[in-house]
Amino acid sequence: MIGAYAGMLMVLVAFAAETRGIISSRSLNYLFLMAIGEILLTLRAYVTGEWPFAVLGAVWAAFAIYSIMNPAPK
Repeated sequence: MIGAYAGMLMVLVAFAAETRGIISSRSLNYLFLMAIGEILLTLRAYVTGEWPFAVLGAVWAAFAIYSIMNPAPK
């Protein structure tokens, strides 16, 4: 349960910082927060059998990881 709360906090911090213009959604800080946060939330959803949320989190984490590994051109 602690991992799920940590993941939730990471996603919320990333989203809040991005919407306030503090960080870019393409920055490594944002992408790492989203990737790790979503992985933690996906694990919790998987363990509890919340499949739609597990799939959503896994896809979101995959996009964040893909973006870390293949940055968009500037």
